[in-house]
Amino acid sequence: MIATLNGIRLAWEDQGQGMPVVLLHGFPFTRWMWRAQTAALARGHRVITPDFRGFGESGGLPENLELLADDLHALVEHLHLPRFVLGGFSMGGYVAFRYLARHAERLSGLMLLDTRPEGDTEEGRQRRYAGIERIRAEGPAGFLEDFAKLVVSPKTWESRAETVAEVRRLMEDARPDALAAGLRAMAERPDSTALLATVTAPTLVLVGEDDKATPVESSRKMAAAIPGADLVIIPSAGHVSNIEQPDAFNAALTMFLRRIR
Repeated sequence: MIATLNGIRLAWEDQGQGMPVVLLHGFPFTRWMWRAQTAALARGHRVITPDFRGFGESGGLPENLELLADDLHALVEHLHLPRFVLGGFSMGGYVAFRYLARHAERLSGLMLLDTRPEGDTEEGRQRRYAGIERIRAEGPAGFLEDFAKLVVSPKTWESRAETVAEVRRLMEDARPDALAAGLRAMAERPDSTALLATVTAPTLVLVGEDDKATPVESSRKMAAAIPGADLVIIPSAGHVSNIEQPDAFNAALTMFLRRIR
């Protein structure tokens, strides 16, 4: 589906019926990273997966995370969702924190998936800015290949060529200008740690055991800081745990959604 919302063309999928669940993709992916989750969850839920501006079929550029949270709210209002479960993967989790800061009352559940509340360190920001310069100088291919190596578990990289190929395919159409804008938006995002103690919605924190981008220890601390949060660690998965281990990932989400329903 496509509509003009918050001044841009916004694309999304809307499948299934029941309790609404909105899943936010990570950088540099699109809504299609959620195919396995949509297939599993739409049997008993209404699953909504938007493309962030600049990615997939959505227009505009992701100038900052607050703007992406505003896009999300425009979609939620367009779909007339008074309350819903929000799940954010990686950058999608960063956007979920910005949405939480403004619209916590709309959330009937929160799923923080391979993400973290902390802002970037100075070293982390410089890596993102270096990535922007590399994309401008060389194009996106080399950057995306190195990014794939970061987000996929070494176990998967060495033994599951088809999964690595899937991760590459899901990134291959990313626009260079959107990649640069997304990197800058993440580099300049605020620290959301102070929000954790204020969360009142049931919360799932999930992370791959081999996640190098948002490590397990960060997820442990995040779960401990959120009242009553569940923590799930997915074995034999890196950052893209939903793609590397979809059955375990889907089982964790299904169990959480069943509990809060």
